[in-house]
Amino acid sequence: MGESKIEWVALNLALSPCAAALGRLLERFGAPAAILAAPREALEQVPGVTPRLAGRLRDPALPAAAVAEIERAARRSIRILIRNDPEFPGILAQLPDPPPVFYARGALRTDDDPAVAIVGSRRATPYGIEMARTLAGEIASAGVTVVSGLARGIDEAAHRGALEAGGRTVALLGSGIDRIYPPESLRLAEAIAASGAVLSEFPLGTAPLAGNFPVRNRLISGLTRGTVVVEATSRSGSLITARLALEQGREVFAVPGNVTTPAALGPNALIRDGAKLVMRGRDVLEEIPGAPLPDLPEERGKGGDDTNEESAEESRILSLVPPDDPIALDDLAAAAGWEIGPLLAALLELEMKDRVRQLPGRRFIRKRRRAELG
Repeated sequence: MGESKIEWVALNLALSPCAAALGRLLERFGAPAAILAAPREALEQVPGVTPRLAGRLRDPALPAAAVAEIERAARRSIRILIRNDPEFPGILAQLPDPPPVFYARGALRTDDDPAVAIVGSRRATPYGIEMARTLAGEIASAGVTVVSGLARGIDEAAHRGALEAGGRTVALLGSGIDRIYPPESLRLAEAIAASGAVLSEFPLGTAPLAGNFPVRNRLISGLTRGTVVVEATSRSGSLITARLALEQGREVFAVPGNVTTPAALGPNALIRDGAKLVMRGRDVLEEIPGAPLPDLPEERGKGGDDTNEESAEESRILSLVPPDDPIALDDLAAAAGWEIGPLLAALLELEMKDRVRQLPGRRFIRKRRRAELG
């Protein structure tokens, strides 16, 4: 039990549930030990450090509380990862506010990067559950780790889909790692830890308070190279995750839904604003650097390029979509003389037939047939 772990755990106990001030404290004082030894007056001069927070950092009982926390975790076979631990995810160094520590069950691996997050509504529809499970299975089957938040609905379906495919999945909690929420997900959490990892930045015993989940969401997006939103209402926390992903320079994807369904409002709005439309796992993997690409379904390759023939209207749209220079949706609508809604529906059909591909910014490019490739 090195002093550095005690110091990092002490910082986490003092700063939780939000370590936003940690970066500024480290910038000012250089190391955890220096922060904990700094005079209260000096701490209060750091932006974001309130008198109450400074008092917690200078609490004389804090070092003993950190030792007790480490011992309690060890008795429960919970590992505490600090930032200089080889297992601590290196991708989090790109964030402005990575956590001081991770409480972990299971193991993280270097090949968990790249990973993909799949998130969505707790009150998911059968369609959303099936899409999340299928996408997670396809992504995990390709060897890419699936990350989610263990919540009811879409999160649970994503974890289960990855496990059923024999792949890896990581769950990030909005509570202490010893307070699995929802409680009925305890067995699922055990299965995740057995083949992947369950993680929390919150001290042991932390209840699943509402304010913890937006804090947790930055890590779901931050651990991954892209976030897929399957279903989400207009005020869903999944949209917070998508916004954080954009701020972190990650890709954002969305599964389209029925425009009359409240759960489709979030992903449909994301697609309108430039998120990549997703219908299968490969749509995600194509945009993730370093992710392996599975073979296309066999039926798409049988009989040369004569399968899935397009209608006359689809052929006309294809003739307006160049294979080399992406065209913006608005420009394509003007060239075709179509309204945006019907055009998006037609482009969705063409994506399902693997004839066009959507790029960020609602731009489209035609996929070449074998004959065009020579």
